[in-house]
Amino acid sequence: MLLAAAIATGSVLWRLHNDTLERQFALAGLTARAMEDQLTQSLTVVERTLTLAGSDPQAHQRLSFYLQQAPYLRSIALADATDHIRHSSNAANLGIALDRRMFMPQSTAPVAVLRSGPLFAGRDFADLRATARQPDDTLSFIPLLLDAAQPDGSWRTAVAALNTDYFLNFYNSHLAAEQGQVALLRYDGSLLIRSNRQPAATVYSPALRIQLAQSEAGSFTERLADGRQLISAYRASRVYPFIIVVRLDRQQVLANWRHEARFAVALVSSILLLLIGMASVYYLRFEKLEARRQRDEEQLRIAAAAFESQEGIFVTDANNNILRVNRAFTTITGYSEAEAVGQTPHLLSSGKHPQAFYNEMWRQLQSCRFWSGEIWNRRKSGDIYPEWLTITAVSDAQDHISHYVATLTDITQRKRAEEEIRNLAYYDPLTRLPNRRLLLERLQQAVGSAGRRGNEGALLFIDLDNFKTLNDTLGHDMGDLLLQDVAQRLNHCVREDDTVARLGGDEFVVLLPNLSKNCDEAAKLALRLGERIRLALNAPYDLAGHDYHSTPSIGIAMFADGQHNGDELMKRADLALYSAKAAGRNAVHFFEPQMQKTLSERASLEAALRQAVAGGQLRLMYQPQVDQAGNIHGAEVLLRWLHPSLGLLSPDRFIALAEETGLIIPIGQWVLEQACFQLQLFSQQPAMADLSLSVNISIKQLRHPDFTSQVQTILAATSAPPQRLIMELTESGLVDDIEASRSKMAPLRQSGVRFALDDFGTGYSSLAYLKKLPLDQLKVDQSFVRNVMHDQHDAAIVRTVIVLARALNLNLLAEGVETAEQLAFLQQQGCRNYQGYLFAQPLPLPDLIAMRQNQVHTPNRFTLSA
Repeated sequence: MLLAAAIATGSVLWRLHNDTLERQFALAGLTARAMEDQLTQSLTVVERTLTLAGSDPQAHQRLSFYLQQAPYLRSIALADATDHIRHSSNAANLGIALDRRMFMPQSTAPVAVLRSGPLFAGRDFADLRATARQPDDTLSFIPLLLDAAQPDGSWRTAVAALNTDYFLNFYNSHLAAEQGQVALLRYDGSLLIRSNRQPAATVYSPALRIQLAQSEAGSFTERLADGRQLISAYRASRVYPFIIVVRLDRQQVLANWRHEARFAVALVSSILLLLIGMASVYYLRFEKLEARRQRDEEQLRIAAAAFESQEGIFVTDANNNILRVNRAFTTITGYSEAEAVGQTPHLLSSGKHPQAFYNEMWRQLQSCRFWSGEIWNRRKSGDIYPEWLTITAVSDAQDHISHYVATLTDITQRKRAEEEIRNLAYYDPLTRLPNRRLLLERLQQAVGSAGRRGNEGALLFIDLDNFKTLNDTLGHDMGDLLLQDVAQRLNHCVREDDTVARLGGDEFVVLLPNLSKNCDEAAKLALRLGERIRLALNAPYDLAGHDYHSTPSIGIAMFADGQHNGDELMKRADLALYSAKAAGRNAVHFFEPQMQKTLSERASLEAALRQAVAGGQLRLMYQPQVDQAGNIHGAEVLLRWLHPSLGLLSPDRFIALAEETGLIIPIGQWVLEQACFQLQLFSQQPAMADLSLSVNISIKQLRHPDFTSQVQTILAATSAPPQRLIMELTESGLVDDIEASRSKMAPLRQSGVRFALDDFGTGYSSLAYLKKLPLDQLKVDQSFVRNVMHDQHDAAIVRTVIVLARALNLNLLAEGVETAEQLAFLQQQGCRNYQGYLFAQPLPLPDLIAMRQNQVHTPNRFTLSA
C-alpha cells in the first residue's frame, strides 16, 4: 500500500510538473504574441507618420506636428541626398551623417519600407556613438529609416529615433523581472531591448537560430552554460525585421510546484504513517489541486492577452460571445463591462461595411488566426468612428480555437490629422491657394491635354515688386495681409477653369489652359489677362489701416514655348518674369529664346569655372606699382582665367559670376595662398625682398566667419612676411558693417598685414569709416584719373582725395595712369605712388622679377618728371 501510494503520489506530482511546464510554455507563447501585436501596431503608426512626412514638401516646417502622431518617437528628421540630417524636430540632430548599411532590410538604394538600425546609446541622433549599447547605459534609442517616393521620381529619406523606454516599460509592466525576460532582436540577431539583465546569457543563441530556421514562431527549452534551463518562446514579426523572445527561468517557474510537491509529500507521509484511513482526504486534496490548476490555466491564458493597456481590449469565446473587456474598451465604445459581457461584437457594428468585408475577415481569422485593419464602428451614443482593430485567435492544447482577443484603437484624431496633412500637402495655408505640388499636377494635366487636343495655353509667373521692403518696414503681419489680398484679386481676374497658385514668398502662378487653338489668339488673350492682373494689383491696398501701393512683375510662357513640357514651361515663365523685373518692374513680358540662350551660356560658364578652380586653369599677373623716383616698390596681383576654348579671360568676364555662385571663396583663398608663397620666395632674394604684393579681397571673403583665422593660417603655412602683404578692400564691402569689418581687420593689422581701400571715391567715401578702420593706403580709382585732364569735376575729386589722404596720414596710390599729362597733374598735386599702363601692363611673374632686377642694376628706369 505504501508503494502504491508513493507511486500514485509521484505520478500525480509528475503530471502536475508537466502541466506546469506546458502552462508556462503556453504563457510564454501568448506573451510573445501579445508583445508582437503591440510592436506591430506601434511600428505601423511610425511607418505611416514617416511616409506622410517624407511625402510632404513642407514637412521640414511641421516635424513637431508629425512627432505628436507617434508618442513613442523622440524625434523625426529628414535627410538630404548625401544621407545627412538637414531638418529635424530636434535641432541638435542637424548635420548628423547616416550609414544606410546599418539598417535592415539592407539596401543602398532607396526602398519605401520601414528599416531598423541597431541599438545606440543616447537619447537621440545627436548622441550617436560608434559602439553599441553597453550594460551600464541608461538611455538608448533605435534609429528607423524610410524612403518616400516623390512625385518627380526622386526619393526623400525620413528618419526617427524610437524611444526604447516605451517598450521597456511595456514589457516590465506585463512580465515581472522575477518571472522572466522579454527581448527584442533584429533579424540579424543583434539585441535591441531586454526587459531585465537576468538571465544574462546571449539571447540569439544557436538553439534560437535553429528554431527560427524551421518556423517563424514557436517555443523550446534552452540550457545555459551554468546548467540553468530556460523556457523560451519566440515570434518573428510578419511585417517588420524584428524578433520577440520571451524567456522564463525553469527553476522559477517550477518553484510553486516544488513547494506544493514538498507539502504533498510531507502530508502523504504523515497521513500514511499516522492513519491509513486518511487516504480519502489525500485523494480529495489533489482533486482540488487539479480543479484549481484548470482554473489557473484558463485565467492565465486570458490574462496573458487581455492585460490592461491604452488600447481597448475585449475577449470572446470560440462562439464569439464577449467574456471580458478592459477599461479602455469602455472609454472608447461607451459600453460598460456589464453591458458588453455576453454580447457579440455585432454590438459595435456601424453598418458601413458590406457582409463581404466581414466574410473576408473571418476567412483570414480561420486560416491565419490573425486579422488587422481599419474598421468603422458605432459607440453606445450612436456616433460612428474609425478604429484600428487587431484580432488574434487563441488556441488550446489541442490546437483548437478557444478564444479571440481583439485590441482596438480610436483613430479619429489620426484620421483628422491625415486629412489636414493632405490639405497642407496641396494648399498654401496662408492664402488657401493651390501650392507648388498641386500646381505641377494640374500643369502636367494641362500640357498633356493641350498636346493631344491642340489647344494652346499659358503660364504666368507673378512676383510682387519690393515685397521685402514691406516686411522690413511694416512687419510680416502686413506682408501676410497683402499676400491674402493679392490672392483674392487674382482669383477675381481669372476664369473658373484657371488655376491661381502660390509658390512661396511673394511668388504666384496663374495657369491658363484651353485659351485657343490659334497660337496668336492665345497669346493675345494671355497678354490681356496679364495686363488685367497688373492693373488689378496696382490698385491701392488697405492693410489694417495702412494705405499701401504695390506693383507686380509678370512673365508669360505659352505652352508651345515649352514644347508641352511642364518643367521647361516653369523655367521659361520664370525667365520671362526676371526679364520684366530687369526692364524696370511693373511690366508684363513674354518668354523669348534669347533669354534661354543667355541662361545656357551663363550655366556653361559657371560649370567651366568650377572646373577651372580644380583644373589649374587660373593664372596670376602682376602690375608694378612705382614711387615718384620710378622705383618699383610693389605690384598688384591680378587674376586671369586660361579658358580651354575662349583663351585668356580678364576678371570682368567671370568675377561677378564667381561672386554669385560662391566660387569666389576658394578662388580668393587660392590667390592669397599663391601671393603669400611668392612673398616668401621674394624674402630670400635680395633684389625682391622689399617688394610688396597687393591682393584684392572679395566682400564674401571678408564676411566669412573664419576670414581672419584663414589668413593667419596661410601666413603661418607659407612663412610669408606679413608686412609685405597688402589686402585691397572695396568701399561697398566695408560700409555694410563697419564694426564687423574692423574686428576682422584689427588682428591682421597687428600682425603686420596692411590694408588698402580700393577704388576710393566711387562709393560712399565716408570719413567715418576712414577714421574707424585700420587702413594704410587709399587708391584713387582709375575712372577719375582717366578724365583728370578733361573733366574739372574729376580733377577736383582727385585733389580732394590727395588732400584727405595727406590729412589722415594715409599712403596714396593713383590707379590707371596712362599718359605723361596725367602723371604730371598727379605729381603737381602731391601724389607720389602710381600704377598704370604708362609704367607697365600686368606682367607674368618672370617678367616682373626681370624688370625689378633690371631696375636694381639700372636705377631710374622710368622718367617720371613732367
